[in-house]
Amino acid sequence: MKAWLKQIDGYWFGKGSPVTLGVIRILVGFFALVNFLMISIDFDAWFTERGYVPHATAIRKMPDFTGHLQGPWEWFQLPFTVPRINLLAYFGMGENATWAAILYLATILAALTTMLGLWTRVSTIILALGTVSFHLRNGFIIHGGDTVLRVMVLYLVIAPCGLACSMDRLIGLWKGKISPALPQISLWSQRLIAYNVALVYFTTFWHKMRGDMWRDGTATWYPARLNEFDRFWVPPFMDDRPFIYLSTYGTLAVELAMGTLIFYKPLRKWVLLAGLCMHAFIEYSMNIPLFAFVICSCYPAFFEGEEVTEWFRRLGERFSKFRARVWTPAGKAMRPGAASAIQAMDPLGLVAYTDGGGTDWEARNAKDEVISPVKASWTRSLGAWPVGWIPGIWRRILDASLESATAPTGHLNGKAKKEKRAVVR
Repeated sequence: MKAWLKQIDGYWFGKGSPVTLGVIRILVGFFALVNFLMISIDFDAWFTERGYVPHATAIRKMPDFTGHLQGPWEWFQLPFTVPRINLLAYFGMGENATWAAILYLATILAALTTMLGLWTRVSTIILALGTVSFHLRNGFIIHGGDTVLRVMVLYLVIAPCGLACSMDRLIGLWKGKISPALPQISLWSQRLIAYNVALVYFTTFWHKMRGDMWRDGTATWYPARLNEFDRFWVPPFMDDRPFIYLSTYGTLAVELAMGTLIFYKPLRKWVLLAGLCMHAFIEYSMNIPLFAFVICSCYPAFFEGEEVTEWFRRLGERFSKFRARVWTPAGKAMRPGAASAIQAMDPLGLVAYTDGGGTDWEARNAKDEVISPVKASWTRSLGAWPVGWIPGIWRRILDASLESATAPTGHLNGKAKKEKRAVVR
């Protein structure tokens, strides 16, 4: 029993790489950004007094959080009212379109900086506050994907998701303030995300099994008859009885597996693949904006950070024909901190930097052909993609990373500095 409890404790609170949390932060931040940009087209209609849902209506429509539970627990009553996080209600922004718009723009900016991992802690807090506030401001337009997004941005607030795959880490490396080796973190926040995703699927399966149409295998026929869900063309044979049975029972099987078998490592890859296929079909056939993308962005939580890093390494080996070697100008070398930052932008390991002897940066590809050093560097470095397309910016970053090959590193301890001065004399 003690060994079993120790194993459980190690799973929930053991230490590991923060890479997985960094990947989840990028995905969730990106889809939060896309979501708010999409809704901004009809901002007045959804979030102002001139729209469909005035603030007074939104307040009355909010769920009653007085603690009353329905179903088998109807007898249970909390002795207090559960507070809600809603800046629009607390500060009167819901009735003031200008202030609501300012908060909305701040939320969009926070989604962008969260995706980039810039000022990560502050960015995730602002994104969470904004997301929850606007979901409570108009609950008529949110769906299951929005609920998942809201929960995940709250998890990002408590997770050390800026320690990897982030601008914060790159800036720290560039300035020489942090070690190139990734820190080890407690994985409890990642486990919470994984468990919550599994719980979503299991409870969905559980509730569906209470419905007659899911049990008799006809449930998936009905959504295709609703015009508001109609999206892209689906072959007519998909509405025939054998395929309706297949899609209905297949959905139940995938959701049950995502809630249970997902934690069995030998089957994890196949269960996730089945989940991706199911959501790909939903995304193609039904008009539920971003639902499939948001829920699938949480799938990396079932992988350790070391596994994600190894996956990128193996992917880089498959793309070995795209590898390139870049040489610095003569008499110049990359500063240790800057070199660590630039190399951290290349998780596939496609670019090797070497001290050179030419008058300028030089580069050759795997076929030993001369290529543009700037283009070769940033196009092969995934972390450089957000800025590399800006004309001249990556060249300036590369030049800023250089120092004289004979210059002191600036990281010598006192004894080493004395020895170096003695050698100079």
